[in-house]
Amino acid sequence: MESADEIRRRLQDGQSRLFALLSGVTEEQFKRRPPATADDPQPWCIAEVLAHLLSHERLWAERIRLALQSDGARIDPSPPEAHEENARAGRHAAVPQLIHGLLGVRREVQKLLDTSTGPRGRMLPNTLWHSRLQQRLDLAWMFDKVAGHHEEHIAQIAALREAVGARPLVEDPR
Repeated sequence: MESADEIRRRLQDGQSRLFALLSGVTEEQFKRRPPATADDPQPWCIAEVLAHLLSHERLWAERIRLALQSDGARIDPSPPEAHEENARAGRHAAVPQLIHGLLGVRREVQKLLDTSTGPRGRMLPNTLWHSRLQQRLDLAWMFDKVAGHHEEHIAQIAALREAVGARPLVEDPR
């Protein structure tokens, strides 16, 4: 299990890599979807990926807060169409609004991480019961989910940069 310091580092590194990837992308490129492929018949644009990351991180921040307030509480999965709807909203949102939202929710997650950290940097034992997975999710698992989700989408955004014609980065953040 990762320590709070390790999770904190992953959260910071992931956010730094994400914002490095966004550097130099125009508003039009943020909103442009790449051509559909057999593997991805409905590709997202960069703004949709950002909106997806924002809604996902907000959801897990709420769940982490719930675990801290009500240890052992039950959660149900959000419907898949909600994830798609939240992502599609990114095409209509102003890019600075998405970026400010990501910065804000990350500050919130970092504060929750501070609150979740007990003596010697260990995570508190609080959990949530996930009805679909039929298992308890501890705080360390939830924070790992947030950090890992960002990491998963970094490669996707790097590929989207190229697909929409954004200028190459001087230093590759992957």
